[in-house]
Amino acid sequence: MAAYIVLPIACVLPALVLGYPTGAGDPACINLTPQHRSSIAQNSTPPYSLFVDTNSIKQGGMVTVTLNATATNGYFKGFLVQARCTKCSTADTAIVPGTFAKYTASDGTIQTKNCADGDKNSITHTNASEKTSVMFTWKAPAGYDVSQGIEFRATVVQSLRTWWNTVMSDEISVTTSSCSRSASAMVVVIGSIIASLFL
Repeated sequence: MAAYIVLPIACVLPALVLGYPTGAGDPACINLTPQHRSSIAQNSTPPYSLFVDTNSIKQGGMVTVTLNATATNGYFKGFLVQARCTKCSTADTAIVPGTFAKYTASDGTIQTKNCADGDKNSITHTNASEKTSVMFTWKAPAGYDVSQGIEFRATVVQSLRTWWNTVMSDEISVTTSSCSRSASAMVVVIGSIIASLFL
């Protein structure tokens, strides 16, 4: 009888230790909080960084983002990264509707995720292997309000009870694309021509 009791427990333990081993769960989408039993976020400085390769992009532009373990022999098993609006009144819950993608198509450790009815607006892990770095890209919405800033925020999981949700990138500003400026200028020109016809 003992063997029949021990085996199911042994099978369950990996799932409990790793939380969501094949990617962040849907409940984590809004507040970037893993649904791990009886655990809370660490309040120490996170041993991780989110590096962005630029601090300014145009509407519809792309940025490369790298999540790194910064401690010696450091690693992480799981993560969830999103772009958040820094100047919105609902900044803590405003997921910017941009599009994440793998930096390397063959990278089997990461996957995009649809959060809050969005399309590929988050990126997460695919397995619970120990990782030291992951790289991905994010494309800004073509019509993003340029008065709002963007930063990337992450929850990074080292183990069931050890995780941080205060990993943030530098802020990125968004500028009007040349296409948008050209379109606006064209509207002005056409408007002027139409107005002159009635003078």
